[in-house]
Amino acid sequence: MSTPTRSELARSNTYLRRQLAALRHDHTELLGASRAAVVAHYDGHALPLSVLIDTLDQLGQLPEYEPQLAEELLLGDLPLAGRRIA
Repeated sequence: MSTPTRSELARSNTYLRRQLAALRHDHTELLGASRAAVVAHYDGHALPLSVLIDTLDQLGQLPEYEPQLAEELLLGDLPLAGRRIA
């Protein structure tokens, strides 16, 4: 096993710094969205999780969702319901 060169170490360091910055950004976004969802719930908003769902979607972390369509839904009488598939 060879000793890494300075340029290899610099590249690795740059890569790891970028990864850490991306993780910090995602953490900040998720924390803010989570807090907003809790406040929306406390304030009685109809869809308190919408900010969190949008943030997860932007980060590519929203679980796949398969809607379960029923005759009542097709008639427009019930809200959409589904189950997590991933």
